[in-house]
Amino acid sequence: MHDLAKPAHGRVFALILAVALGGCASYRPLPLVSHPDLATRVEDLQGAGDVRMPLDETAVMHLVLLNNPALAASRTQRGIARAGELDASVLPNPSVQANLGFLISGGGDVPAWSAGFAQSLQGLVTRGARRQEAHATASAIDAQLVWESWVTLSRARQLVVDVVDGERRLALQESSASLLEARASSLHAALARGDEEAGSANAIFVAASDARATCEEARHTLRGQRAELATLLRLDPDAPLPLAPLPALPPLDLARATSSVASMGEHRPDLAALRFGYAAQEARLRGAILSRFAPLSIGVDASRDSDRVLNVGPSVSSDLPVFDRQQGKIAIADATREQLHDEYTARIDAATADARVLISAIVINEREASRGVTDVAALDAANRAFARGDIDAAVYGDLSVATLGQAANDVTRDLYRREQIIALDALTGAGLPDLLPPRMNP
Repeated sequence: MHDLAKPAHGRVFALILAVALGGCASYRPLPLVSHPDLATRVEDLQGAGDVRMPLDETAVMHLVLLNNPALAASRTQRGIARAGELDASVLPNPSVQANLGFLISGGGDVPAWSAGFAQSLQGLVTRGARRQEAHATASAIDAQLVWESWVTLSRARQLVVDVVDGERRLALQESSASLLEARASSLHAALARGDEEAGSANAIFVAASDARATCEEARHTLRGQRAELATLLRLDPDAPLPLAPLPALPPLDLARATSSVASMGEHRPDLAALRFGYAAQEARLRGAILSRFAPLSIGVDASRDSDRVLNVGPSVSSDLPVFDRQQGKIAIADATREQLHDEYTARIDAATADARVLISAIVINEREASRGVTDVAALDAANRAFARGDIDAAVYGDLSVATLGQAANDVTRDLYRREQIIALDALTGAGLPDLLPPRMNP
């Protein structure tokens, strides 16, 4: 009789082993890179064939989106989020148990055995809430990744403006510094001849030195900005990066800007991420409330004793919720939901206030710019007058330096205005599609 029972027992344990091993995942190595992977030419970047040289603002944004290493690394979070969705949708495993009692003494003639199969119902009850939580969490991560991309693209836009306008301004500053240095050189010669007093020349010497220092500082800043832009593109900092001149900047569309501020909750990605996070916390709270009910398992048990008496019947098991009724988890989930509610309200209030301040600053800047820009062509007239002898070198130098300085100020004002508009677009998410279906009421 013992021999007849052994094959059945072997099949049971073989099945248990097969099911357990079936859940094991395989391993694949993923070695780290051993050297940097920076492109040495713009043409080597992904998507470079779709843009024209020199690069304008749109082309730079296109290349940053395709090549930025930080954005590529962040996108792997989507896989983790989707894995969380898969994990939340998986049904809980049933449990099996088996016991074998070898006959040692007594009146029986066969080993006793028992086996049972049970399924927990709590996982089924909370499965809907867990799936909603996982889906909202994945959507929040997607929205956060869009926000990271948007912030990176906005920084790239700002760097393009800083570099192009900065180089325009540096050219004017270099011309002004050269004029001042030429004036200082002639004054040095006049002092050596005794034709000029040192007191009247000192101001020119100081101005020439300050102008050259300003140029060196501007050149250093431009090198850093170009290097940062190259880093965003996954480009070697020493690689050539030709940039196109900036187009004329249209006046601020006040109605559009105001509308973007009013609707930023629909299309600003980080606010969408907060709202998805709030939805995930709502689902987490519902799951905590559902899990407060006693964990219940139902199943079937079968047994046979050593006298060959066979029993089969249903089984029910449950914890008694005498002490732990998930009070702590429910309280934590509820407090976290309230925190997210307040954080969302504070974030959108602060963003709205910042956007309105920016709009006011842009309007003021545009009003100042409307007074007109410096006509650098006036330098040609001064040059001709100096050549004819109508004005002396001192007057010519002062007029040229003043004109170039005012032109550099005009470029600075244009740069600030462009930066303010980029900051407003970044702050409101202007140009991005709506990331949410109908507004969720936090």
